[in-house]
Amino acid sequence: MIVNHVIHEAAARLSVPRAAPADSFVLHAPLELLGRFGLLEYADSGGRRRILSEITTLVEHFEAAGPPVEPGAPEQFTDPSTAAAALDQRLRAGDLEGVDSAAIWLTDRCTNQEVRHLLAEAIVDSLAAAGHAPIALHLLARVADGALPASLLRGPLRELARHPEWRLTWFRSPADLAPVARESATVTGSFADAIRAVPMLGRPGSDFIFPLMSQAEGSGAAAAAIAPALTGSLDVVSARVVLQRAAAWSMLNDDPTQAPYGWSHALTMPQAVLSLAGDGVDQRTAIAVAATFLVGFRAAHGAVQLGPIDDAAGQRAVSARQMPSIADLAGYAGAHEDAHLVKYTLACLHAGEADPAWREQYLAAAAFLSRYSGRTLDAYRHDLLSFFAWADSVDLDVVQAIAPDIEIYRQHMEHRGLAPSTIDRRLSTVCGYYKFAHSDGRIASNPAHDIRRPQVLASNQRRLDH
Repeated sequence: MIVNHVIHEAAARLSVPRAAPADSFVLHAPLELLGRFGLLEYADSGGRRRILSEITTLVEHFEAAGPPVEPGAPEQFTDPSTAAAALDQRLRAGDLEGVDSAAIWLTDRCTNQEVRHLLAEAIVDSLAAAGHAPIALHLLARVADGALPASLLRGPLRELARHPEWRLTWFRSPADLAPVARESATVTGSFADAIRAVPMLGRPGSDFIFPLMSQAEGSGAAAAAIAPALTGSLDVVSARVVLQRAAAWSMLNDDPTQAPYGWSHALTMPQAVLSLAGDGVDQRTAIAVAATFLVGFRAAHGAVQLGPIDDAAGQRAVSARQMPSIADLAGYAGAHEDAHLVKYTLACLHAGEADPAWREQYLAAAAFLSRYSGRTLDAYRHDLLSFFAWADSVDLDVVQAIAPDIEIYRQHMEHRGLAPSTIDRRLSTVCGYYKFAHSDGRIASNPAHDIRRPQVLASNQRRLDH
């Protein structure tokens, strides 16, 4: 296990939450450290140096993101169970300061494994903090137990308390599920078939976790796909195989524009939740929540029906291209600025270790996102500069843009004779820019959300290597 002063200092500084509501970067920062730390053991010496350098940069950006929370008066609890119960009650009451106070006491006195066991049930079904708190619990125990402090949970726990009502609930009443389970079982058969039958509902007006999973729950798609498994004999190991393979298949075969966000989370979030089964979370709840995440992403972003995910499918050649080594994958992702690539690559490595029959598919999925992230980063910068230059030429302040402005930009590109694939990529970049500006609270709404996109031949959609 590789630990040095850079990592120790980073953990101490990233353990102190920011006072303002967390944007995507601040929310991910503790998880990003855990992910980069986990990749160190897979990287070669050069990759490890680059990862440590990126960790230093991460800390600098985190502390520049805003002032820290003001420390409160120390609180005392009689034992860890009492502290954990208080923290759970405060989470559900939306008491940010109370949550932080209990978290400080608990994480100062318990190991990462103990904290995970005590808090897993309290956080597993929450959609606040982008549903990412289970990832923190998972990585603290999987890659950092005894090496990095459980105090890295303070920030994610604080964000959970901002939206205590954001929880998945559809699976909590077994009596209500019985009719759904019987009806679904007559149609779907296996758990994999049920996931394959998830309807393609499209985005519910947003790419954020809460609306995506609320759609899966509210539409009945989650219950229809998962209820038979909850009332049947499906175990966590079998559920893990189906969900992780379906997520990797989606990365490799479905809409590539969802690779950095949708398909990466379709693996990292279910994997983390399932790791909590039997360790603070009962098996039924873990399967329900993990599968809802996969169903939510497939329902919102799926454009291609899920293909075969049996052992034989895992043995098929993934590409004629030579696969990068694990050390290269880990070194590249660990030093990349995108936290989603960091978490996803580590999740793929862990998935391949647990599921050897699909190991090559998981590595191919990690390699695909690495290539996508690397090539699209340069294209993203170029596309944004092109949009900014056009906006300047028409005296448009980009943060004041409305939907008709984006439509005019699309017409401008068409009049220039740009290829539909180029127009589609540039509009995707503009949509991404405004999506993150909206999520960070810089603009009130995304003016590019419903912009009409050109049709692109399916045969050209995945040509990310030419």
